[in-house]
Amino acid sequence: MAAKSMEDIASVMKEMHFRRKIFGGVDEADVWRQLEKLQSEYRSVFEAQQEQSRALIQEREAIISQLKRKLAAVQSLRGGING
Repeated sequence: MAAKSMEDIASVMKEMHFRRKIFGGVDEADVWRQLEKLQSEYRSVFEAQQEQSRALIQEREAIISQLKRKLAAVQSLRGGING
C-alpha cells in the first residue's frame, strides 16, 4: 500500500508485528524489513505532499502572473489617458 497521508502510516504501524525469537526478543532481520517498509510509506507520503505543494505553487504563480498582467494593462491605460 502506498500511503498518502499520516493517517495511512498510523494504520500501517498499528498492523505492524515483529517475529519473535525462540529465546525472547524479536528477529532483528524482521525488524529491519519492517522499518524499511515503514520508511517506504513515509517516502510515499512525503512525495505526495511534495507534489501537492508543487501544484499549489504553480497555481499561485499563475494567479500572480495574471494579476501582474492586469495591473500592467490598467497602468498603461491610465498612462495613455493622463499622458
